[in-house]
Amino acid sequence: MRSSKKLLLLTALLPLSLLSRANEDNGKERGKTDPVLLGIVADASTKKPVQGVTVSISSIAKGQDKEKKEFVTDALGNFKVPQMPPGEVLIVLEKKGYKTCRKENVVIKEGVSLKLNFDISTADDDESDVFHPLMRMMDGD
Repeated sequence: MRSSKKLLLLTALLPLSLLSRANEDNGKERGKTDPVLLGIVADASTKKPVQGVTVSISSIAKGQDKEKKEFVTDALGNFKVPQMPPGEVLIVLEKKGYKTCRKENVVIKEGVSLKLNFDISTADDDESDVFHPLMRMMDGD
């Protein structure tokens, strides 16, 4: 009697274990993984991590659907973009108080994780180089 219960239990669990394994593969070929893009964003002058930077990744390859993903850096300046389609992308980093940073011609290869580190500069409040017509008139008086 006990052996028949064990057999019944095993026959019930076997399909469930196979089903869970099929879900893990998610329809992909074995050995193939989606590329992952990850990195760290730091302040260019202090070299400290910058939290809250919006990291936008846009695919720009011809013949490919334009796809845009956005992520925000964590407290340690880290970001991780899972499941990137292979191809060429544009990466844009934005945060108030910092200059927008663009990285073009980044190529993501199938099955390869790519780690990028960015140093972003604070926005300059000093506008002494900028031509101001009104300032010029005031200087002439």
